[in-house]
Amino acid sequence: MKLLFETVITGLGSLAFGIVYKVKARRLPFVAAGGGAGWFLYSIMHMATGNIFLSNIAASLFATAYSELMARKLKAPVVVLLLPCLIPLVPGGGLYYAMSNVVMKNNRLAFSYLSSACEAALGIAAGIIVVSVLMSGSGAKKKRRGN
Repeated sequence: MKLLFETVITGLGSLAFGIVYKVKARRLPFVAAGGGAGWFLYSIMHMATGNIFLSNIAASLFATAYSELMARKLKAPVVVLLLPCLIPLVPGGGLYYAMSNVVMKNNRLAFSYLSSACEAALGIAAGIIVVSVLMSGSGAKKKRRGN
């Protein structure tokens, strides 16, 4: 029940960022669905593995592939869909707690939070890179074949 609630709230959060980024109204439901589904996958992976990097890379792979495919279907730039879909994965809380602990001179805990935030950020970046390279490679093959 908690996971379902988190997924819905996360979808609404992605929707809100879509509005802030001025995504067209007809694309907003796709942004919300992508953000919610990405968070759901992240949560399932994190429960199964306990690994922040693997959880973020899986969710980022999904969000990027979803955004690439939906952008083609909706005739929109990928970034318009991708950014709001990735917002739930951004490790803002970890960065906040890292800096808070630096200020309180609790360096050991600060390093722990910072390490987790960096793992999350690297996972997100790796997922984006992998899908983007694969998708751009498939487009290049189509152009060479003349399709």
